[in-house]
Amino acid sequence: MYRAYFGFHRAPFERDVPTEQLFCAPGLDELHARLKYLVDTRGIGLLTGEPGSGKSTALRRLRDSLHPDRVRCLYVYDTSVNAADLFRQIALELAIEPHWSRAMTFRGIQAEVVRLSTERHITVLLVIDEAHRLRPDVLGLFPLLTNFEWDGAGRLAVLFAGQTGLRQALHLAHLEALAQRITVRYNLRGFDRDTTRAYLEHRLKIAGLDRPLFAEPAIEAVFNASQGVMRRIDAVAHHALVAAAAAQARIVDTDHVARAAEEVRA
Repeated sequence: MYRAYFGFHRAPFERDVPTEQLFCAPGLDELHARLKYLVDTRGIGLLTGEPGSGKSTALRRLRDSLHPDRVRCLYVYDTSVNAADLFRQIALELAIEPHWSRAMTFRGIQAEVVRLSTERHITVLLVIDEAHRLRPDVLGLFPLLTNFEWDGAGRLAVLFAGQTGLRQALHLAHLEALAQRITVRYNLRGFDRDTTRAYLEHRLKIAGLDRPLFAEPAIEAVFNASQGVMRRIDAVAHHALVAAAAAQARIVDTDHVARAAEEVRA
């Protein structure tokens, strides 16, 4: 309802943003470089953060930066399963037929990864999203999955992405072998006030509005209501624009943000 009122050519806080228009907050370039290093070295990585902190955005940016002739990216997100079902998903992502035996599926995955690596010179990146939902016994199998040959040559890159509780889970004694193999760790945090302001300005600009729209106190109110978490910023800012348009205001003020915060909490 507010697109025409404010002159946007698209909704400014929608989720479907082209990769080239994603907001590059301070630290996200460093994260991207670390994830590229993970792929290049075929290591194991851990990306954590609270819901809405930008994990999906980071994964999209990584995926879209990888050359499809050099890297095969496997994406698994249904993680509340046993080991057999998880390996079945990985096998299907690799376009190989899962076996009725978990052990045989396991070996089939390893064989296909080795084939892609040695015959086609392709790196396989396995992204496990929602990894905090993985059962501890399933997590404990990943050192075996990444252990291919006696020479220790890396064949498979693995990236676990999940909520911050995953970091604590890896302190369990029987997961020490996995924890020791993690070469890249990054925990996403909420934006600070200045970055929240820059993010709002960026999202308004790519939606077609190159002028101030949120009053300075309103920006502070958005930050306080969202704690700098990207998805919460989107939700609060969207509802604040709805409130401002309904009131026929030209600038978003703190009253509009307060109403938006109530909508988001409801």
